[in-house]
Amino acid sequence: MSFDAVVVGAGPGGAFSAYWLAKNGLKVLLLEKKRLPRFKLCGGCLSARVVSLLPEGWQGLIKAVIREGTLGCRGEESFSLSSEKPLAYIVDRAEFDYFLVQNAQRVGVELWQECELLGFEEGERIKVYTSKGEVEADFLIGADGFYSKTADLLGYKKKKFFRSLEFQCLTNLKEGVRIDVGLVERGYAWVFPTNVGIASTGKENLLELLKDYSTKLGLKVEGKVYGWHIPYLENKKDFHAGRGRILLVGDASNSVDPLLGEGIYYALWGAKNAVQAILNCPNNPVEEYFRLSKPMIEELVYAGRIAKIAYRFQRFSYNWGKKGALKAYYRLLRGEESYKKLFFKAWLHLI
Repeated sequence: MSFDAVVVGAGPGGAFSAYWLAKNGLKVLLLEKKRLPRFKLCGGCLSARVVSLLPEGWQGLIKAVIREGTLGCRGEESFSLSSEKPLAYIVDRAEFDYFLVQNAQRVGVELWQECELLGFEEGERIKVYTSKGEVEADFLIGADGFYSKTADLLGYKKKKFFRSLEFQCLTNLKEGVRIDVGLVERGYAWVFPTNVGIASTGKENLLELLKDYSTKLGLKVEGKVYGWHIPYLENKKDFHAGRGRILLVGDASNSVDPLLGEGIYYALWGAKNAVQAILNCPNNPVEEYFRLSKPMIEELVYAGRIAKIAYRFQRFSYNWGKKGALKAYYRLLRGEESYKKLFFKAWLHLI
């Protein structure tokens, strides 16, 4: 079988890539190793700035609108700050991802579920080997997450990542989220309306820390505790673009915020960059993809600079948040500010 493009992975980056490719007249095959809708580990928190990228109809998926943030330290002290405008939205990732896939199908994308990528062979056309047979395509986009088979076959290895644990829980937060620093060397704990979790780049015993944190807040760890990995990018060398006519998007490319691990916004942004690169330079889109992604990479680099300071001096960061840093971060969540501007404004404030 022959397609113009094959996209591996039906998460936000993959579904969005497939959608935009098909919208531009390409014949597209989308591969997903599980049957949709499928459970997906994620806090399910979309920053408000993602709204400009989403297709119509997504509002029906909202479980909670976030208008208040609480910044805590070690689960022992905290302060809260409200916002008149929405800061973020809580969604169920199974529903959200399936919505994006259905949106792609409506513009002609063919979906193969319960189908795994086995390998590929580069040539005049790319031979893509799957568990349901062999296909040919001009382009291949790997949006297959942290454990990306596409990235692995290209020789990429994950070197920077958060280890994360989460359990599902209806908390007393209706329009708010809580983030706590000071519990791990580099990372944070969170309480969202529908889940509680902890993430760290270190080797701490996260299960014990999660239990202790939950106890301090009067929450009980019930049911299954899930674990997963979140990659992140803090310099341009961390960006895994791909090779030739094979491009990587989302977690597969490490395009994740190194401060709080937000990935969906950058997966959607990266997907649009990848598709535009294919349209602009079909013979060798990877160089164009890197060029188009420079603003996104720069944002993540400055997020990384802030993260290094924030996690190295966590007590200072907590106090800094009280003095206006949290309010400034709200502007970023709403798409009114960039990480680069926040970084330089912070230094001016400190000098």
